[in-house]
Amino acid sequence: MVYTNYADLAAAETEGVDYTRTAVTPTATTWAAIAIHGGGIEPGSGEMAREVADSRMRHYEFAGIKASGNSALHIISTLFDEPQAVALVSGSVRTLSFHGYSGIDGVRQTAIGGLDTALVARVTAALRARGFTVITAPSEIAGTDPTNICNENASAAGVQLEMSLALRESFFPNGDLSRAMRDSGQRTEAFYEYAAAVQSVYEGRGMVSQGSINVSRYTLITAPSADVDLVASVATDKLATGGSHFLNLVARYADASNSYLARLEFTTAQAVALTIRKRVAGTETSLAGGTVTGLTHAAGTRFSVRFQITGTTLQAKAWPATSFEPLPWNATITDASLSAAGQIGTRSILSSANTNILPVIASWDDVYLEGPQRFEVERSANGIVKGHSAGADIRLANPTVIAL
Repeated sequence: MVYTNYADLAAAETEGVDYTRTAVTPTATTWAAIAIHGGGIEPGSGEMAREVADSRMRHYEFAGIKASGNSALHIISTLFDEPQAVALVSGSVRTLSFHGYSGIDGVRQTAIGGLDTALVARVTAALRARGFTVITAPSEIAGTDPTNICNENASAAGVQLEMSLALRESFFPNGDLSRAMRDSGQRTEAFYEYAAAVQSVYEGRGMVSQGSINVSRYTLITAPSADVDLVASVATDKLATGGSHFLNLVARYADASNSYLARLEFTTAQAVALTIRKRVAGTETSLAGGTVTGLTHAAGTRFSVRFQITGTTLQAKAWPATSFEPLPWNATITDASLSAAGQIGTRSILSSANTNILPVIASWDDVYLEGPQRFEVERSANGIVKGHSAGADIRLANPTVIAL
């Protein structure tokens, strides 16, 4: 190992001659695909990260561009502190870090690791479904150190994909990993199949188009139990005018007149309020909560919200989607009005006083249940939402939800 940090590397090497840095952050993206050993350091890793990111994820690449000796530019993942990479990753919720390793001669496989075990399982399943061999990464490349760049995101957990030399060679015509070939844009079918497999686990954003005020738009599935721990992130595309935007996590939903809600309110003063509420026989009552100090609403700014119900105890918290989850709950209350499991999901509604130019778009993302049992939303159309046991996050596979 020649360099133990970026400052030392930058002092000895010339950017644009020996290496390049690329950081792309599309608006409101919460996923990142990165390659910190791109270019000639671990050939093929940067090209794969770029393809997977496309325009839907943040993308970062540190690329060695020396005529030879690019391995000298290798800073290990637990010491990689290049400022653009740190900023891009820390602002993401989910991170996919692409690498290359020697592997067994001639064996095309991916050694996968990282602290985001749920996403590791999903990526593994997606790659295997398309015929790629995936193994659990050995300890030396397992990506499980909290200081590994892939784990330094807002979730403190990422995924590291170590692609064997034989696998990376299969991505380019004639197994040619030279810079000339990689820069030519030529790729094999295996390259695109691999990228598509990884992209398939990306959680599409559920877009709720609110074309009228004071109309509830729900997305719901059957709850696994009465006790749930539901998490999501949400944003709206406009500042609230005239009246607030209301975005709710819903639990123990029996019907439109009976449910518990953790409601985020984006006010006309750009404040963010979080309240725990109940709807019983059509009457909605606020049980606990209020304005969340330090949060300011802006168009497109995402906030995470968590709603936990255990027995008669209800708790909720909200925080910026690009920050770590805080330990304290913003609101806690005891209530025994509703006990049946019913359904869980989301509710989007505009205040009856709202004067925004319509529609106002609410975008839901990163929706999942904490705990071992998870469900997947397959589609939402004409007020019908289907779900099934999936062993992964609840997610809107078809992300456009129009006026449910």
